[in-house]
Amino acid sequence: MTGMMDRLIRDQRGVSLVVVLCILVLFGALGLVTHSLVTTDLSSSLRLQESAQAFWVAEAGIELACRYLRYANPPPAGTQPFVQFSQVPCGQGHFSVTIDPDDNNPNTYLKAYTVTSLGVCGEARRSIRVQLGMKTFSHYSYCTNSEGSSTIWFVTGDVIEGPLHSNDRIAIYSRPVFLGQVTSSATSFRKGSAYNPDFRAGYQLGVPPVAFPTFQDVTNNYWALNTQPPEVVLDARLSRHARVIFNANGTITYFVWHLSGSDTVYDVPRTTRPVADLRGILFVQGDVELSGVLDGQLTIVASELIRIVDDIRYAASEPQGRPLEGCDDLLGLVSGGDVVVADTPPNRSDVVIDAAILALGNSFTVENYSSGSSRGYLRVWGSIAQKVRGPVGTFSAWGGQTGYLKDYHYDPRFLEQTPPYYPSTGQYRIYTWQEIDPD
Repeated sequence: MTGMMDRLIRDQRGVSLVVVLCILVLFGALGLVTHSLVTTDLSSSLRLQESAQAFWVAEAGIELACRYLRYANPPPAGTQPFVQFSQVPCGQGHFSVTIDPDDNNPNTYLKAYTVTSLGVCGEARRSIRVQLGMKTFSHYSYCTNSEGSSTIWFVTGDVIEGPLHSNDRIAIYSRPVFLGQVTSSATSFRKGSAYNPDFRAGYQLGVPPVAFPTFQDVTNNYWALNTQPPEVVLDARLSRHARVIFNANGTITYFVWHLSGSDTVYDVPRTTRPVADLRGILFVQGDVELSGVLDGQLTIVASELIRIVDDIRYAASEPQGRPLEGCDDLLGLVSGGDVVVADTPPNRSDVVIDAAILALGNSFTVENYSSGSSRGYLRVWGSIAQKVRGPVGTFSAWGGQTGYLKDYHYDPRFLEQTPPYYPSTGQYRIYTWQEIDPD
């Protein structure tokens, strides 16, 4: 009996040993599997981290290349690709950037480039490619360098369409409507009574300022693409007066005169020519008065004052100025002084202006804006850029008003097209962005 018990105990011990050995083998296998899974997960996590870092390193290369192009004076010439940055350390990796000038760059003053940035981190490689081109002042619906020494308000009833930028602090009273994005280099708005603006596309404060060009920059744009002088240069200095009338049949009429006693003397007789013959530009030395219906593409450049004495519309536009679908008319107005909506009988009941307007001397403004009664709406279809914001009317909390209410609309065609020789802002607009195969 005792022997049987001993054998049973020994058998049980043997079974227990086998069970323990099996358990140990099982835990060992589980440990190996767990170690393998943890190692694989860590390796996968490391690869993901390196891939993300390589992407942001490539983005850093794009940002640096855009900064280089913005400050390059003159911009890179030729049409051959070149390596601008090679294996520049960034974070845990490095980037290399190639810039490829557009094949059409030799034929235009508005340069475009394709920028490719390769980011490398560990074994990860990510590559980004963007296409970008120079922005002109026509890319803004409304742009000012200074909001002026006295407060000029955007007020209830004002409707501004398209991108708006100011290098200064924007003053807002009550509820104007901004249909495009609003940006300002200031860190706050000037808030008037009942401040409640309607920002349909949002706003951003503290952005870099836009550098305004000089009058010579506009002239240089012409000479960059031409070897012959402009077809028409009107001399309106020394008490002379220049007048330009756009005709809906694709022609332009111009003349220069002065008074001699009670007599009108024509220094340049009344002349009519096709817009297409003018190489896209008409220069005026001095002041010029403008009106009419333009069929074609033209930039008027005046060294002094531009006076708008009646509506200026495109031939392919609605009566209130909206360009029709398929419209190919473009007008640029560049003044070395002010661009002024004149106080004339035709302008005392609404004014329509189809144009990209740039006042390099001072302002886009209204003659006698603070006197008389309301003149209705100043409807601009295009863009307005000015060194100093000019007033176009006055208002009061009790409803009194002189001058015009603003009805400014951006011409979206200006995102892809621009009036001839219209000046650049020195900034670039990215047209396409894509991640590409790094190999």
